[in-house]
Amino acid sequence: MLTELESALNNFIDIYHKYSQDRGNVHALYRDELKRLLEAECPQYIKKKDADTWFKELDINKDNAINFEEFLVLVIKVGVASHEDFHKE
Repeated sequence: MLTELESALNNFIDIYHKYSQDRGNVHALYRDELKRLLEAECPQYIKKKDADTWFKELDINKDNAINFEEFLVLVIKVGVASHEDFHKE
């Protein structure tokens, strides 16, 4: 049986692959795939920063794709913002 944290980590992997497999490369999220992911999975955070801005920020190696490690930067940034919002309430 998985712990809550292990389940959460598996969810991140599942979400990444749900969108990355659209073009047949499960190791890359392209600009349009990232936009769909943000609109569906993080709608309140795309209001603060549009998908193009997120893409430029996350594409650390400048290969015009977001790999899983770069995607985790999004998870961290959204997680930090969500945590801050949680404590404002």
